[in-house]
Amino acid sequence: MSIGTTIKKLRRDRNITQEQLAELLGVSTNAVSQWERDKTAPDISHLPVLANIFEVSADVLLEIDIAKSKKQSEIKEFTAKYAEFHSQGKTEERLHLCRAMQKKYPNDETIRYYLMRVLQNGYVDESFDEIVALGEQLLNSTNMQFRTGTIQCLCYTYLHHGNKEKALQYADMIPPAMDLRLHVLEGDELVEHCQKYIWKVCDRMYLYMKYLIDCKEAGYTNEEKHSMWNTLYDMIHMIFSEKDFGFWHDRLGRISFFMALESGKQKLFDRAMQELEQAIMHFEGYQSFHAISHTSLLVNKVKVDLSNIAKSTDETLGHTYLRYLNHNDAVFASIKDTPRYLNIKERLSNL
Repeated sequence: MSIGTTIKKLRRDRNITQEQLAELLGVSTNAVSQWERDKTAPDISHLPVLANIFEVSADVLLEIDIAKSKKQSEIKEFTAKYAEFHSQGKTEERLHLCRAMQKKYPNDETIRYYLMRVLQNGYVDESFDEIVALGEQLLNSTNMQFRTGTIQCLCYTYLHHGNKEKALQYADMIPPAMDLRLHVLEGDELVEHCQKYIWKVCDRMYLYMKYLIDCKEAGYTNEEKHSMWNTLYDMIHMIFSEKDFGFWHDRLGRISFFMALESGKQKLFDRAMQELEQAIMHFEGYQSFHAISHTSLLVNKVKVDLSNIAKSTDETLGHTYLRYLNHNDAVFASIKDTPRYLNIKERLSNL
C-alpha cells in the first residue's frame, strides 16, 4: 500500500472529505486528490500534521512505503550482483543468490525471471519442470524484457528437451524485428541508438553465420566455409576500422579458430597455423579488455565494459579453445608434433 492509498483509507475511515483535509493542511483539494491517486506525494512537513489529524503515528503513514522501498533496494542490489556473477561466468553463485532471494520474496517477478534464466543456463536437464513453471508464470508479464526473455528461454528449454514442435511454438511468438524507436528518437539519443544497433548486429551476424555454416544441408565446401568466416572477419574490421575491438577480440578469435579448422581440413597447414596464432592474438586482446570507449566512426558513441558481457562459464577462452583443438587433433595429425603447433597449444594453455 502506498502513502497515497493510506491517506485515502484513513480519511474515509474518519469521514473526512478531501476538501476538509485540504483546508486543515492549507493545501488545495487538487493536491490531496493527487496524493491519493499516487500522482504526487505530500511534502515531508505535512506528515506530522496528517498524523495528528488521523491520530496515528507518522510511522503508520510511512510503514508500507518504507517496506516497499527496502524491497526495491534489495532487488536492485540483487540484480547488480547477479550481473556481476554473470559477467564472471559464475553460474553456481547466481543460482545460490536467486534461491536466497526466492525464499525472501517468493512472488517477486524479477527474482522469478532471473532464477528461470540461470536454471536454463546451467541446470536445464534437472530443472526442466521448474523452468517451464516459472516461464508460464512470466508469459503475461507487462515487462517486455521479461516476456521476450521468457519466450526465448522456453524455446531453448523445449529444444534441449527434444520437443521441436513446442520450441517452434515459442519461437513464433517473437515478432519480426521492428525497431520503432528509430522513428521516434532524435539528436544524441538517435545517434547512440543507431550505433548500439550496429554494434549488436555484428554479434547477430556471427550467430547466423555459425548456424548457417554448421547446417549440413547448406552444402558448403571447406573452402567456402573458410571464405564465409573470412568475409565476416573482414566486415568486423571494417566496422571497427580503428581496431578498437574491445569485446570483439572474443568474436574475432573464435572466427580465426574456425578458419584454421577449415584450413586444416584442406591440409593447408601453414595458413591454419597463421590463423591459430591470429586467434591467440585476439584471445590475448580480450583477456586484457576491461572497458572501452569506441573510436571508430560507426560506433564512436558506444561504451562497453566487462559488466555488460554475460558469460556461461568461468573457463577462459584459451582453455576452451585448447579443448576444441584437442578434440580436433585428427585434423592436425600430420603437424601435431611440430614445434610451432606445440607452441600454439602451450600459449592457449597459458591464457
